[in-house]
Amino acid sequence: MIVVKLGGSVVCKDPSKAIADLAKYADVAVVVHGGGCMVNEVMKAMGLQPKFLTHPGGVVSRFTDYETLRAFVMTMMWINKNIVASLASLRVPALGLSGADNMVLRAKRKEKVIIVDERGRQRVVDGGYSGKITEIDVKALLPPPLKVLAPIAVSEKGELLNIDGDQVAFEIASRLMSKLVILSDVDGLIIGGKVVGRLTPQEALELAKSDEVKGGMKRKLIAAAEAAKSGVETIIYNGLVESPIEKALAGAGTHIIPSS
Repeated sequence: MIVVKLGGSVVCKDPSKAIADLAKYADVAVVVHGGGCMVNEVMKAMGLQPKFLTHPGGVVSRFTDYETLRAFVMTMMWINKNIVASLASLRVPALGLSGADNMVLRAKRKEKVIIVDERGRQRVVDGGYSGKITEIDVKALLPPPLKVLAPIAVSEKGELLNIDGDQVAFEIASRLMSKLVILSDVDGLIIGGKVVGRLTPQEALELAKSDEVKGGMKRKLIAAAEAAKSGVETIIYNGLVESPIEKALAGAGTHIIPSS
């Protein structure tokens, strides 16, 4: 089994090559997709301003109030069904799901989170409608057919929650003990103008602290390091090239490997 994370940068720019390659792995894959850039576009069209929180360590996340949640769910399910439709055009049966469907992905709402404000001070603020994963029904995600999962969870109180797509993919891969291929719009982790080919968990954590690593890549390295400690190999590669999954599995991109 492999878990494929179709990143938002790929979804918003051109997912066609990744989806075409995904068709070859339909019998052995689980797909998780993002789409934050499209959520931002929809929010602005609705007259809403996206808000982001910076946490200790430099990790950035979306602040999801109720209006943002509505835009998030609407947009993510639009993306989800478009991926399924694209697979259908390739004669690949696929089932698009949110984590709320059949309670596949359960989470606990984050009532409070710690942020770093514009003055550099740490503060505790409302967590909004974001959540921390508590349970995943991985058996329900196994093929056939190919499952395409949007990063939306449900709480015990029946609340829909925004879950970071990378974290969903990492959690599924850790439970399946499978390789995780994260498709973004870069060739991997780039330091000094060059792609870093292989990293141990400790090396990944050290680089995550570097000023050369920013935004989503910082979060990916931290999560990949934790997954590697559990025996999961993570590959970060460019989903905009031809046959990106095949190339990633063949050695392209950045591989965060379990400690021997």
